[in-house]
Amino acid sequence: MHRTWAALGDAAGESSTRKIRHDGTAVSDVTVLLEEGELPSGVRQAVENLLRRHRLLEAELVRQRELLQEWILSQQTYKALYYQYSGQTPEAPRVELMRERDAVRRRLQEQLHLGSDPLAVLDEQVRSQSSS
Repeated sequence: MHRTWAALGDAAGESSTRKIRHDGTAVSDVTVLLEEGELPSGVRQAVENLLRRHRLLEAELVRQRELLQEWILSQQTYKALYYQYSGQTPEAPRVELMRERDAVRRRLQEQLHLGSDPLAVLDEQVRSQSSS
């Protein structure tokens, strides 16, 4: 791998007289080097594989960010509904509801740590002690 990067570095150094797009991304520069066809075939293949992996990682990063944003939105939605229907505010929580929330959280966390199926844990009916 070090030889690949060294060869790529040499090729990039030799390209100082060539035109390389400077749009702020190293991927663009590497793509230009590949298009020029002056790299040995082994180096070319290694660099193409690295670019392919880079693109896959970029796509995965986008997917993970979208999941995180959806999770944050979901958490904020449930938090807003919790406060709306529990009749409390973040500044004045009801002690019994906070205890119940903590107990349910501990139970769910224990079940998840013991290897329970996350969907089965969520499907369990939780009976509110505070509404009884």
